[in-house]
Amino acid sequence: MTAVPADEEFRTYNKGVISEFRANRGTVARPPFPILLLTTTGARTGRPSTVPLGFAVDEGRVFVVGSKAGAPRHPAWFHNLRANPAVTVELGDGTYQARAVVTTGEERDRLYRKVSDGTSAYERNTDRTFPVIVLEGVPAPA
Repeated sequence: MTAVPADEEFRTYNKGVISEFRANRGTVARPPFPILLLTTTGARTGRPSTVPLGFAVDEGRVFVVGSKAGAPRHPAWFHNLRANPAVTVELGDGTYQARAVVTTGEERDRLYRKVSDGTSAYERNTDRTFPVIVLEGVPAPA
């Protein structure tokens, strides 16, 4: 089983990725896959919180997965968007106001299979089902 980073490790890593993303108009060297920045409103604090996330596209819809490296609990950003689905997404050099829609059932499973075959180290770290969220209002990159 792979160790899940501590919350402080996530914050430190994310801060660097966010800075690089914004400095380079949406381009980063790490991680080696496309990312976006998701800003949610804190469910308890009401303050904005931004995280970098890998994303995928299905039929023109941009979606993200709440894996948190296989941590036993969903990421904080997921709890935030469930409380307030109005989010801001930075993708490439664009910024979009969007609505986060948590998928369920067959749609969730179909989208998840686009990004994982079910055997990743993250999945081996936990028993929870990773949520899949469609970001309505975000145009798919060309």
